[in-house]
Amino acid sequence: MIKRLLWLALLPMSAQAADDFARQWPLQLSQADAGAYRVTLDAPVYAAAYWRDLRDVRVIDADGRPVASAVYAADTPVSAPLRTVELQWFALPAAATSADDDLSVVVERDARGRLLSIRNAIAGNTGAADPIWLVDLGDDAGRLRALSVDWADPDATLDLGYRLEGSDDLRGWQVLDPQVRLLQLNNQGRALRNNRIKVHSDLRYLRLVPLQRAGAPALRGLRGELADVRDSGDWQWQELQAEAGGNGKDGYLYRLQGRLPVQRLDVRMPANSAVSWTVSTGDPDRPAADDRTPQWRPLIRGWNAWSLSEGGTQQYSAPLETSGVISDRQWRLQAEPGAAPAQAPLLRLGYRPGSVVFLAQGRAPYLLVAGSANAGAVQATLDPMLDALRARNGAQWQPPVAALGEGAVRAGDVAYQPARPPRDWKNLLLWAVLVLGALLVAGFAFSLIRSGRKDGTDTQP
Repeated sequence: MIKRLLWLALLPMSAQAADDFARQWPLQLSQADAGAYRVTLDAPVYAAAYWRDLRDVRVIDADGRPVASAVYAADTPVSAPLRTVELQWFALPAAATSADDDLSVVVERDARGRLLSIRNAIAGNTGAADPIWLVDLGDDAGRLRALSVDWADPDATLDLGYRLEGSDDLRGWQVLDPQVRLLQLNNQGRALRNNRIKVHSDLRYLRLVPLQRAGAPALRGLRGELADVRDSGDWQWQELQAEAGGNGKDGYLYRLQGRLPVQRLDVRMPANSAVSWTVSTGDPDRPAADDRTPQWRPLIRGWNAWSLSEGGTQQYSAPLETSGVISDRQWRLQAEPGAAPAQAPLLRLGYRPGSVVFLAQGRAPYLLVAGSANAGAVQATLDPMLDALRARNGAQWQPPVAALGEGAVRAGDVAYQPARPPRDWKNLLLWAVLVLGALLVAGFAFSLIRSGRKDGTDTQP
């Protein structure tokens, strides 16, 4: 009977422990007997998580018991030394682009899309207008990190400006850099060179459009610095509207739902705008001295962003790469004095989603659960197994996919309430013993005093 009562008393506690997560998602396994699976996390999972390290994102079986699982960030390409190659390039007359940014020349391509020839192209600078240089990156698109210009006359003195543009189809062009300066000076045996152009784009075709009418010497060639590791391109974007009451001077405020691993920033401003921004972040777990307003941490100062409408096409500055992963929930944009846009910009935050790897333990089906203020840190124990499998099956091996189903509420907002700290019964018992001992000593002393007074009264004559 006593054992039965104990079990009945423990049942509510076990149910509460199993439901101590805010939301849940059913998992659909791509293979029935893979043993290990990988789940890509989406924005709703990040929004439900409570901890920065995602310790409260776990997988449980059909009986509510946790299975062995670990959270992993998105794979980051390993940096490798850049290699320099000669690029395929073509010269176009300055009039080769029309008002709608379309090429007005005929190009010939092979079956893979590689440029073979351009009719009416010129071989170099004819002395009239400076030509436009067109580059076909082919299979190296997305690997290019920089362009190097090799002039036919290395001793020529020049200070030239170009606009770097990119395209995937030779029709619609995006401005990648509105003003590139190429410099080459010589003085008393000393040389000053700036013939290198940084490139951040996955577009296949690039072109350098001169900003001056004439003055460039003939071009000998274009060299490219290529990275052997290519960005996987699985970027996700969250678009945030500014909260009411903000302005460029004091700051436009934005609030992000969830702790997304942000690594890129972008803004969308009204057409024909150019603003230098200061970006700061804050979070409720890092409050200011008054415990109400966030403690802002500057992320970057002097970020030049622009928006240009040209020929009916809207063009924007390239997204900004952060120096690391930012998981703060609150963001602020402040414009330089006198340069605030006409309206609050749209803030875009880019991230690459992480994943959860788990073992198929216990009974199926499995659930992904997230959101608990009381989840303790879990030490990942799957790394040795995954390393051994990649060594056996290849460095690119990944466990089979388990897809997230439709999310549902599990425990709800109550899971975000930190549990009360357990009472320290040992200290309470110790204090009770001390108080009881003090009372006993006081009672004993009081008894002795009364006894002494009584004895003194009886001995008086």
